[in-house]
Amino acid sequence: MISFELNDGVGVINLSINDKNSFSNESFLALKKAIQSAKESNAKVVVLRSSSNGSFSLGLDLTTVSSMDMAKDLAAFLELFYLNLTELYQLPIPTIAEISGHALGYGAMLALVCDYRYATSDIRFGLPEVKIGIQVPSFVYALMGEAVGYDVAKRHVLLGDAFKAKEMPNLFEEIVESEEDLKKKSKSLQTKLKKNSNSAMKDTKKGILKVHEPLLALVKEDIKNTITSIQSPDAKEGISASVEVRRPVFTS
Repeated sequence: MISFELNDGVGVINLSINDKNSFSNESFLALKKAIQSAKESNAKVVVLRSSSNGSFSLGLDLTTVSSMDMAKDLAAFLELFYLNLTELYQLPIPTIAEISGHALGYGAMLALVCDYRYATSDIRFGLPEVKIGIQVPSFVYALMGEAVGYDVAKRHVLLGDAFKAKEMPNLFEEIVESEEDLKKKSKSLQTKLKKNSNSAMKDTKKGILKVHEPLLALVKEDIKNTITSIQSPDAKEGISASVEVRRPVFTS
């Protein structure tokens, strides 16, 4: 499902949930466990990758969300949703996302919280939440804004269209043609990072996170706002339309 493996100083979190790597509560719990294992390991770098052909992650399992008891289960679900993002973001060692398949919604968010992102040129990447009636979290918008500029990020999150990696090159360390090239580029960076002082990298990342504390402060409000957003009539219509594979008809 989701696993963590340590090999020669490199920790790998492998996403292997289903063909779309779509997240349910169960997979959120598995990811939480993998991130915790990475945090407790002696890895000098952590890599996030997928073993699902064509999909880094296409986001949430909307069938699960559509059948959820919102009053009973939603708050705990979203706590895990945000906890995994912030815990991966705050890992005290460098993180690399190897994006060899499409990354949409939560998949894009997981990539955005990593320090480095490598992608193959054929992947699509994006935050299409507005297309199903749900807000994009401020924390996530801020991360994208830091990478590509806030005006570019603003245009994307309001439009919600996925884009090809080559259309937003500043978001990625490198864009390559094949998964083999992606792994080579990522491994080259891993080798360079492993040669550094581990304690110095941890102290440096701690300082970086200190500078970015205002971003993390957004998450508390994001959780509250997402609870409201995902229970709106438009979100209910958008999620149902996605599950039924049709175009949503919004009322607002």
